[in-house]
Amino acid sequence: MTQFTSNAQDSETSSLYADIRRAELRDQRWNRNKSVALAKREGISLNDEHWAVIVYLRSYYLEHGLPRFARTTASALKQQFSAQGGYKYLYQLFAGGPVTQGSRLANLRLPANATDVSFGTSY
Repeated sequence: MTQFTSNAQDSETSSLYADIRRAELRDQRWNRNKSVALAKREGISLNDEHWAVIVYLRSYYLEHGLPRFARTTASALKQQFSAQGGYKYLYQLFAGGPVTQGSRLANLRLPANATDVSFGTSY
């Protein structure tokens, strides 16, 4: 016998996790000034293009939570910013990796495997 879960139950569970993520982001007391100060320490002067990525990363986290792997976030970023040039564009903005450095500036936890020290790479 096949058991089906109701869409209402899935929706409630998804809504609960979204509420938890919203509370987590709210509790961080993040603001743009914190990101500007951190970026300045890293030698970056944030412009509208940087902010578009940072805001997208925070929205993506809010909707999907912390992904299991950095590649998931990297793929979403590539797709979102494909019109601007995808990975090439993103790495021009965040030389330390759009997922690694972008998440750090967005005050988000890093997904697993965001940096591979043995290869010297960062997503």
